[in-house]
Amino acid sequence: MKSTISILSICAALASASTVAAQEVTLKIADSLPADHIITRNTTDVFTARLKEEFGDRIEIEHYPAQQLAKAKDILSITQAGIADIGYIVPSYVSEKMPLGGVVELPGEIASSCEGTLAFADLIQPGGTLDRLEFQPNGVRVLYNVALSPYQAVFSKRADVTSLDGFQGMKMRSNPGAMELSLQSAGATAVRMTPPEIFDAMTKGTVDGALLPFTSTYSYGLDQIVGSATRNANFGSVGITYAISQRKWDSLPADIQEAMTRIGREVTESACKAFDTAEAELKDKLSGAGATVFALDEEEAARLNADFASVADDWAAALDKRGKDGSEILAEFRAEVAALRENGN
Repeated sequence: MKSTISILSICAALASASTVAAQEVTLKIADSLPADHIITRNTTDVFTARLKEEFGDRIEIEHYPAQQLAKAKDILSITQAGIADIGYIVPSYVSEKMPLGGVVELPGEIASSCEGTLAFADLIQPGGTLDRLEFQPNGVRVLYNVALSPYQAVFSKRADVTSLDGFQGMKMRSNPGAMELSLQSAGATAVRMTPPEIFDAMTKGTVDGALLPFTSTYSYGLDQIVGSATRNANFGSVGITYAISQRKWDSLPADIQEAMTRIGREVTESACKAFDTAEAELKDKLSGAGATVFALDEEEAARLNADFASVADDWAAALDKRGKDGSEILAEFRAEVAALRENGN
């Protein structure tokens, strides 16, 4: 009898251990993007689908898009608090906590989504300079990231802008930081707001236009109200990360950590290619739909680029004065971009 009881006890213990080993993990992902946004389709949807393929019922994923859990600027806070496990964290939206992360937004520094995405990735992934200076201190760890294709200026139909001179006095939506400097150099007035707010603001005339890639112009329905847009300007980009709270990360089994790291890198690399392809296609689509998609002539482009050249130095100097490593991060980011170009990426 004792032997039977002992065997049963051992079996129960083994079953319990097996259950713990295969314990279900729940991940709550929060962002501010529409559920069908091109970023979501090429990053979060891919990331979650691959995790489910590998782990099946071991992993449960809850995605809360479109600011369901918090406004874009508050997603870092709810990720830190554990309300979300993985958050859509854009450094320029929380510039008071992550000012150096705005480096990818500087105008004229990158020529494509993949240049910005991969250069930014090397700085923000665990062990990178920006990870050490900004993400670790905020208790989060980057899983995957993107930088969108270089931003163009899109204008409402009533603004009727078709040249660089037309920028003068225009009220333009902007992220805080580097993008504001870009607009000022073009003679426009920067107005801070997040992308979900742009449609109403342009419709009501609160702003005359916005800085966005064509991918976001379509994702937020702005193609319906845009009358004109630049096609060859380069107003910088935006660095987007999906980061997990360090506390949640530390609670995960090692095999899930490994898969999330591996899949995150794959998603980062594949998404930027999709964005660059879509950007070219949507530029032509907007033009074909009747919007005036105009190119800056050589003189205008040279004038704008000359103004942009000082924006990065001013950005870095302002951060240096605050005791931040602005010049160091700018130099490191430029070195990453140069290395990508040298390697043909």
